[in-house]
Amino acid sequence: MIFVMLSWILTSYFGRRPIYLWGSAVNTLLLFCLGVAGSVGRSTAANLAQASLGLIVSVLFTLGPAPASWVIIGETSAIRLRPLTTGIGRASYYIVEIPCIFLASYMLNPTGGNLGGKCGYVWGATGFICLVVAYFGLPEMKGRSYREIDILFKRKVPARQWKKTELSIDDDE
Repeated sequence: MIFVMLSWILTSYFGRRPIYLWGSAVNTLLLFCLGVAGSVGRSTAANLAQASLGLIVSVLFTLGPAPASWVIIGETSAIRLRPLTTGIGRASYYIVEIPCIFLASYMLNPTGGNLGGKCGYVWGATGFICLVVAYFGLPEMKGRSYREIDILFKRKVPARQWKKTELSIDDDE
């Protein structure tokens, strides 16, 4: 709860895109470190490293990408399409999340995949793919009105150029 509240302050100063991208990058790196810790063998140090990295990933996720994603969901779509896009996005999330829950249970289960900390490789790879997609597809909407966001979508301005794109008060589309 505290880290989510701290994220409100971060998003007002740094914007949504940087927090989401940097938070995702750090979590992806830490997930790969978790995989390495799970690969070095069974020892007290390896077990403590895996447990610590798991907790750090969880905490940092609640500080950056998780709360920023809710802001992004509310701002990203055009006004006319917002209810539809939000509904499709949430439905897609749940469709993907249900198999992921079963997959994670299987990967961790000693009678299943028995991957243990090596799951960090799987989730780190998934996180890296999501990071690349977000880098190319997630625009920065901090300081933009809904009208400006609609204009930028209509003009098909690439996501990485939104922050630099200037709009006149007379622009209308």
